[in-house]
Amino acid sequence: MNLEELQENWDKLGRSDAMWAVLTDPEKKGGKWEAAEFFRTGEAHISGVLAELEGLGVSLNYGCALDFGCGVGRLTQALAGRFAEVHGVDIAPSMVEQAERFNRFPQRCHYHLNSRSDLKMFEDGKFDFLCTFIALQHIEARYVLDYVREFVRILRPQGVAVFQLLEPSLLRRLVPSFLITGYRKWRYRGRPYVWEFGVTQARIDQLLRETGCRVLQRRREPCRNKGWNALTYTLSRSISLLPF
Repeated sequence: MNLEELQENWDKLGRSDAMWAVLTDPEKKGGKWEAAEFFRTGEAHISGVLAELEGLGVSLNYGCALDFGCGVGRLTQALAGRFAEVHGVDIAPSMVEQAERFNRFPQRCHYHLNSRSDLKMFEDGKFDFLCTFIALQHIEARYVLDYVREFVRILRPQGVAVFQLLEPSLLRRLVPSFLITGYRKWRYRGRPYVWEFGVTQARIDQLLRETGCRVLQRRREPCRNKGWNALTYTLSRSISLLPF
């Protein structure tokens, strides 16, 4: 799935059932998420992430933060209650439109539409903190690697990034991608869908070594969807990085 197809798919999901597409609770499908409840899950998530950073001994600067794959702003709004400046980025116009409507901090929280495989809208070293959850898992590996490189580039020296992705099982890696693509097209026949992609830990570890950043924590957990592990990385940008 290229980025144009990804944008079309997620724009449709955003227009049909945006909150469920972000948090796919079966009991909430069909517009059953109540907005206040939905955004409380974001508050709880960010509180947990920040507490974990504190447990790692990370001294975070609460200047500028980025939520990548922000959807309708579930985590962005939680960050905006804590950081001086916050940006949310998403590929789907419908998601960004709704995020703007739910924005309670318009003076310091800004949303951006991005359909590129880079984040050139942001200069080097802009962010003190960057996070992305349940977003990279919906993007093909070739783009995930591009985005992770960009995460490191746009972090300030000593800035911190926390990102989550899926690692496929050996069995999933053995299935040819054209078979998966063909099945997906046959099953959904033009309808929007939530689909997972994965990247191996070895590829991410190699990329992070190349960038010269410091991995503070790498956590692997079983995923509720069989055939995947959830990988969560916490990293810090070094004062000086190797050239990309």
